[in-house]
Amino acid sequence: MAVAPERPRIYEGSRIPAPVPTILAIPPELRDSEDILEVNFGPNHPSTHGVLRLVVELHGERVVGLRAVVGYLHTGFEKNMEAKSWWKAITYSPRIDYLSFQNNELVFVLGVEKLLGLEVPTKATWMRMCLAELNRIHSHLVWLATAALELGAISMFWYCFRERDQILDLFEMVTGERMHTRYYQVGGLAADIPSGFFPEARKFVDWMPKAVSEYESLVDRNAIWLERTKGLGLLSAEDAIALGQTGPVLRGSAVDWDLRKAQPYLAYDEVEFDVPVYENGDVWDRYKVRMDEMRESTRIVAQ
Repeated sequence: MAVAPERPRIYEGSRIPAPVPTILAIPPELRDSEDILEVNFGPNHPSTHGVLRLVVELHGERVVGLRAVVGYLHTGFEKNMEAKSWWKAITYSPRIDYLSFQNNELVFVLGVEKLLGLEVPTKATWMRMCLAELNRIHSHLVWLATAALELGAISMFWYCFRERDQILDLFEMVTGERMHTRYYQVGGLAADIPSGFFPEARKFVDWMPKAVSEYESLVDRNAIWLERTKGLGLLSAEDAIALGQTGPVLRGSAVDWDLRKAQPYLAYDEVEFDVPVYENGDVWDRYKVRMDEMRESTRIVAQ
């Protein structure tokens, strides 16, 4: 029986580290056979564009080996920001994550304000919080839409993007832009809040809880959805912490940690909201955390 040649290091001679060890080890009886087909899956973008390649080894239609190769792309935003004044660097921060552009911009200006010891007007603080929570809903909607598409619930995509478009309409009304708004400025906001924003935002928060219930009615009792979410992708609390997980992934693994509660900023200590936490650490629990978070973010926007 022919022996498969030893695979060379993929990154030999480069500054990028070698791939992590195989995640899914090939059974010994298959290791020396010629029946293994190696397929490159990616580089694709589970979080941002082109950062993950999976080398998948197939025996027929069964995945028998899998190893991750990371480090394909560095967008260079941080390096560009080093060469800019803090004023010019504001426009770079939202582009690091196009789903959380408001929040990324907020983090940057909060950092500059802390360094400069600036006091921000109360009105600007509350508006920042309002937009940050709308952005959180926006991010979760894109996650749900695209994740459902991967799991076979195609219609969910169109429902989620319906509400996402409403949020982008609100951003455009306030900032003049639908994405990458540059509305947060060091010391406050770029302009006052247009009077038309408040009635439109109220319409949205009145509707959004019903929309979330509508999403759940589409999939929560669907046998295929349940089969592809419950008990899969298990991540224990210990592993989640060790891997540096945050947000809904961490809270879906029974870790009650949310900076808005644990280390309040903006006016989060002045509003009422709950932190959804689920116990099982599977795909289903991470899904439910995000659904509940959309409801809680809507509560904050309403307040």
